Amino acid sequence: MTPGLAPAPGRHRGPPLLPSRPGFLVGALLAGSAGTALATLVSPWLGLAALRLAAMGFKTSSTVFWTIPQSYLDARIAAPAIALVNSLGNLGGFVPPTAFGILQDATGSPRGGLIGLSVVGVLAAAGVALVRGGGQHERARGRRSRDGDHGPGRGPVRGGPARVR
Repeated sequence: MTPGLAPAPGRHRGPPLLPSRPGFLVGALLAGSAGTALATLVSPWLGLAALRLAAMGFKTSSTVFWTIPQSYLDARIAAPAIALVNSLGNLGGFVPPTAFGILQDATGSPRGGLIGLSVVGVLAAAGVALVRGGGQHERARGRRSRDGDHGPGRGPVRGGPARVR
């Protein structure tokens, strides 16, 4: 990170400096999709630059994606949910190359596969944008406790320690 852009430790008291994770993920997916689609429309040299944009978008989106489940899911189900997503994600090593080959055979050029990859990226961005929530566990710090819902240090005034669900 550029030192001029990094906040001094303990000095920043305002809103976060970076965009929300879902918003950043949507932008990264759209950048990757735009780069992939642009690579099919321009000369080979400009196509190489467009594929660099696509690689930056898709690689960035994969790292941001894995930070989102912890902010949405309860700790008790986060690990199994992440394991399920990872197991389904392992199909990504088989399905996209197969679909790319099928589209390449059907169209006679790699352009069909690249356009298919762009469409999938746009659909993924739309899916992330439509997910409701907003990181309930990140917002929980400012939440008032309800009866029977006591967090650490917020036990009932009388009657002993807080109950654990």
